[in-house]
Amino acid sequence: MVETLVHSLALAATVAGAICLYLTAPHQRWLARALLARPGRTAGTLALLAGWLLWSTVLHPVTAAFTSLTVTMMLVTALPFAGAARAIARSRQGS
Repeated sequence: MVETLVHSLALAATVAGAICLYLTAPHQRWLARALLARPGRTAGTLALLAGWLLWSTVLHPVTAAFTSLTVTMMLVTALPFAGAARAIARSRQGS
């Protein structure tokens, strides 16, 4: 039970960190303006670190690092495509 909660919190922190980092990019398509670089990247980095620390409580630290990196890479790859799909859907609704 506790392990499942830690996994959920670790995943949430890792997702939040990856999203924060993505939203600081100048060409992101989720917000009208990108987040301010320094605060957004700081928040994203701290969330990713928190995610790794949480993963480390239930996994070996190396496994936790690879898990964090895998989730982050998946999101950093998927978020631009989801943003483009969202923009296309909005343009189709407007026409």
